[in-house]
Amino acid sequence: MKTAFYVAMAFCFVSLVSASFAADSNWPQWRGPSGSGATSADGVVSEWGTDQNVKWRIELPEAGNSTPVVWDDRVFFTQPLSETNQRSLFCVDRETGREVWRRSVRYDKPETSHKTNPYCSASPVTDGKHVIAWFGSAGLVCWDVDGNERWRRDLGTQQHMWGYGSSPILHDDLCILLFGPGNNEFLIAVDKTTGETRWQVDALDDDAERALSGPENDGNANDFGSNKARSERLRGAWNTPILVEVEGHFELVAALSRRVSAFDPSTGQQLWTCGGTGPLAYASPMESDGVVVALGGYGGASLAVRAGGRGDVTPTHRIWHKPKDQGWLGTGVVDNGSIYICNMNGVLSCFDVQTGDELWKKRTDGGGTWSSITQTGDGRMFLLTKSGTTTVFKPDPKAFKQIAANSLDEKTNASVVVAGNDILIRTDEALWCIAKASQE
Repeated sequence: MKTAFYVAMAFCFVSLVSASFAADSNWPQWRGPSGSGATSADGVVSEWGTDQNVKWRIELPEAGNSTPVVWDDRVFFTQPLSETNQRSLFCVDRETGREVWRRSVRYDKPETSHKTNPYCSASPVTDGKHVIAWFGSAGLVCWDVDGNERWRRDLGTQQHMWGYGSSPILHDDLCILLFGPGNNEFLIAVDKTTGETRWQVDALDDDAERALSGPENDGNANDFGSNKARSERLRGAWNTPILVEVEGHFELVAALSRRVSAFDPSTGQQLWTCGGTGPLAYASPMESDGVVVALGGYGGASLAVRAGGRGDVTPTHRIWHKPKDQGWLGTGVVDNGSIYICNMNGVLSCFDVQTGDELWKKRTDGGGTWSSITQTGDGRMFLLTKSGTTTVFKPDPKAFKQIAANSLDEKTNASVVVAGNDILIRTDEALWCIAKASQE
């Protein structure tokens, strides 16, 4: 009888644990479960402050721009340790913020970047078994969730005066990475279990880039110093590709310099290319009902294109094109055919996916931002600014509808993560976990 009782209790405990970590309680990669910035989680608070609804706060060794990923009871994030030339992955307990383990890769050679873009700027990715982090020239490394190293790949030197920003993503049994920008640019897929290369394609293709550039396609068609080394030009891609499902198959869509291209994620075969974006590709592509929107940086061109084509689809699938656009860096969220996105100066805009027409714009609290927008299952959107203020608002194509503006009084270039009932915000000084105060 006692044995049956203990078995029943154990079953109940396992059931409760499983229920407490439902799918919407995880944030496995940059931009959330689907890479769109949206999650089905809807139990988070709208208001917080330095002494309101703070579950925990842990000090960080130094600044970093990456966002954490969350799986069940663990939070993983990349962290530079500059004094010792280490690129690190930290694992902390989700309930308390207590450090569970940290692992590091040492890289002693010089590596260029911008002072506002510290090393380890790429977010890790996890499937609950593997945790994979890209450390630029220090390599692509995989650990299990207990901190045991599974494999390590040296992918070559990443060299650009502004550093890197693209994060690895998972698709089936593959880990896919857009390596670059700089002299060494490519797309690569490795086996997530072994690290072995499954396919690799040259993502630069000089001939294609030149063919798709020009005054008719790109308001910033000059090379920004074509006599300089390629790694020093103001061109390149820092965004993370997305997966778009089209007519029963997936397309891996990446915003590249002067164009948007789609690849078969299983083989690396290029499916289609649309020309007309700017030379700087910061924001990740956004997708709505088969339409992909790619926005240029620093006044570069932007466009929308229908996915599912083959070859050069510029004349056939491009829906709209802006030869000169705003300075987009963070990525927006699509809601009911409208995109909500904030420019680098802190001006939030809403515009129509199908036409590119701006519906409204509004300056938000907290000043400029590099951050991307996050949306919860109940529709609320969260925008973090450089000053550490998060604007919470309701999507509405007719007008800006603010819910709250919450300040942590710490600078940041990261973005808001929502996992279950928890909000995670990385600042230059700390990692914060925001949640509704316990009623106990």
